[in-house]
This record gives sequence, C-alpha cells and structure tokens, in this order.
Amino acid sequence: MSDKRLFTRIPLAVKGTLAHHNKRIDVIIIDVSLQGVKLSANEDALNELPFDSHDPYTATFRANEDSPVITLHIEQLYRQNDNRKDSVSLGCKVSQMDVDSISALRRLILLNSQEADLNEKELNALIEAVYSNASNASLS
Repeated sequence: MSDKRLFTRIPLAVKGTLAHHNKRIDVIIIDVSLQGVKLSANEDALNELPFDSHDPYTATFRANEDSPVITLHIEQLYRQNDNRKDSVSLGCKVSQMDVDSISALRRLILLNSQEADLNEKELNALIEAVYSNASNASLS
C-alpha cells in the first residue's frame, strides 16, 4: 500500500503547548508537516480542554531554543489512545498559519528532509490550498 500524503512528516520530540481560548496545556510535538501536527499529551491535562469544540485550537512550539516560535491554528483533533501509555496522541489538521510560522516550518522541513524538490512541491500544494480556502471563504 502506498502512502498518499502530500506533505512530508518530520519526526520531532519537542515541548509545546496546545491552547483553546484561555486554557493552555503542555504537549509534546511528535511530528509535523506543512498540513498537520501529531501531539502527545497527558490524559488529565487534555480533560482541561473541550475535545469537541468547533472553535480553533492553537499549538505552539520551537524546534530548539534558537528557533523561532511556530504557531499552528488547528481545526480538527483526532484522538489515538494507547492503554499502555499515560499519554494520548492527537492528530491535528492545520487550518491556518501566519507567514512567519510557514517560513519557519518550511525551513525545519528543509533541514530535516533529503528531498529538496519534494519540499518545493509541498510548498506549492500548501500555497494552493491556502488560496483555495481563502477563495471559498470569500464566496460565502
């Protein structure tokens, strides 16, 4: 079976936060792409956030202490429980990023990928998706 993902996932293991309105919890960023992020969080901490909210969540992290902060606005969370662990994995779809975060995330992916031409395809696909979403929103 082939992987149909448009975007390369970069494995990380960095601390970050997940916020919803005025509530914020600590998470671990497991992996990231230009389209989504996989997080790990403590089950008790997750209970502080509404899981089924239609309002966006915000994930923030730094690849390392010298890196800029990357902020991702997330529209969907998918829980992946593992009874053998105290933490829960969350698959998240990114709905919005500011230009600085896109630039920092693209650089992170370029530095961690051996396929430079693939990253150009991914960036073009991301730009097309952003413009498509913006065009659809303006029609509403």
